[in-house]
Amino acid sequence: MDFRRLTLTYVVIYLAVAAVGFAFLPQQFMDLFRSNGDYGDVMPRLVGLMMGVLAFLIFNILRNEDWHYYIVSIYVRSVIVLFMFYLWGISDDPMFLLINVVVLIGLLPSIYVHFRRGE
Repeated sequence: MDFRRLTLTYVVIYLAVAAVGFAFLPQQFMDLFRSNGDYGDVMPRLVGLMMGVLAFLIFNILRNEDWHYYIVSIYVRSVIVLFMFYLWGISDDPMFLLINVVVLIGLLPSIYVHFRRGE
């Protein structure tokens, strides 16, 4: 079994679910993530759009089995985690910590798989 496929499948799933949730049910999704900030309806919908685009890109990496971008996905998610900690630090909004948990659940196994393969 190729665990790269499994780790990126998780990423596609959480991005697709979050894209639909933030785009079409912004307030309910903000409540689900325990947000205490006021971002209106537009900003969560924009975030949903961006997550949908990312889900589509990762899905195409999976579909084409183009593993050259696997390490790029690790770097990008690592930057996202660091920036989410920064956003949490300046906003004190627990939503950023919860999103980080979701990202880290997929990122840590990806890092392990990458280095175990020795690439």
